[in-house]
Amino acid sequence: MRKKISKIAIIGFGNIGKAIFSGLVASGNFNKGDFLFSNSKDSNISVAEEADVIILAVRPEIFTDVIKDIKKCLTKEKLLISVVARTSIADIQYHLGFNCPTVRVMPNICAFVGESMSCWVKSNEVSTLQVRQTKTILQSIGEEVMLNDEKLFSAVTVVSGSGPAYFLLLAELFYDFSRDIGLESELSMKLIRQTFLGVAKMLSKSNKSARVLRDEIVSKGGTTEVVLDFLNREKFGKIFLRALEVGYKKNTSKNKS
Repeated sequence: MRKKISKIAIIGFGNIGKAIFSGLVASGNFNKGDFLFSNSKDSNISVAEEADVIILAVRPEIFTDVIKDIKKCLTKEKLLISVVARTSIADIQYHLGFNCPTVRVMPNICAFVGESMSCWVKSNEVSTLQVRQTKTILQSIGEEVMLNDEKLFSAVTVVSGSGPAYFLLLAELFYDFSRDIGLESELSMKLIRQTFLGVAKMLSKSNKSARVLRDEIVSKGGTTEVVLDFLNREKFGKIFLRALEVGYKKNTSKNKS
């Protein structure tokens, strides 16, 4: 899958920018020397000028300033890949003042270990070569799916973009409980990690739904049934769904896809 990309600029080297870089290098499809980095106004222009793919990974609140910095560097030969939250392709092109080849991506932090779920859409200006470049980059950090409707990004964000944090919260609660009941720290983490890994593999390799797989685990009158019954009585499922709804509404409140 070796790419035909001379230089990749990553503008905004926070958690997601670092995750993408780490995943790309670890994949073996890219070398460290393929990358340029910027975390400041002074270097935004220089890295954008030199790169043929620019990954924009800044916070939404500074997006407009950064796009103004680099707009003069963008041409139809350069591909702009944006992972800026709640910022549509129309927003990007509006602030640029012209249409350039733009891909909007919602990856997640699992890019660090090459297991991101990345959903993306493209502008009409993106060439066939640039589509291949996009796929090479995203497949190097995990799985990718091209969407036909950018409006789906609000849903994608709350499910797969933020999703790792929900699983990590559950892992954190597991850990706290296991320590409270006397398990040593190292053993607790091993139990939790392998359990989560095993469940993920079951879901990926089975054609059964999560509900069916769960039901197959439950024994009448057993520990699993007791715990799940308690969660149902305490409305755990309803509370979690309400929380997801809050996150979804945050992404749609400003009419941004």
